[in-house]
Amino acid sequence: MSRKIEDLVPVMQDKAREFSGLMAEAGIPFMLTRTRATVDEQTALYAQGRKDLAEVNRLRAVVGWSPIRVRENSYKVTWTMKSRHIDGEAFDIAILADGQPTWEPKVNVNHNDIPDYAEAGQIAESIGLTWGGRFKNADCPHIELPKEG
Repeated sequence: MSRKIEDLVPVMQDKAREFSGLMAEAGIPFMLTRTRATVDEQTALYAQGRKDLAEVNRLRAVVGWSPIRVRENSYKVTWTMKSRHIDGEAFDIAILADGQPTWEPKVNVNHNDIPDYAEAGQIAESIGLTWGGRFKNADCPHIELPKEG
């Protein structure tokens, strides 16, 4: 699984850089946690919370990932096998609070009374991207190119 902007398709590379600049202007530190993924990586992620622990860890081993424990296998981390990450058309972020990634939905590092993930979503949408916080199964760290048609 990549975290490199260069692994995104060219138009998404440009959007990711624009997004990064606007996040800096808004005073919201963040890091990319995922850009491109392989089908095998997505399969391993999709299995989590759906398959038994032995199968999940077998799939994780295929892609070189460490095994997880029962607790981590008690919840789902992705909702699709048709991830836009496979095509390099999506990226995930983590807001940084005191230099550490946080996925707390109400985190407000820049102290402007707007939760930072919601503000990141507004920034993404302002440059023509789709924010995962509006999905049926909200995925606030996820940002992708709009679907065609």
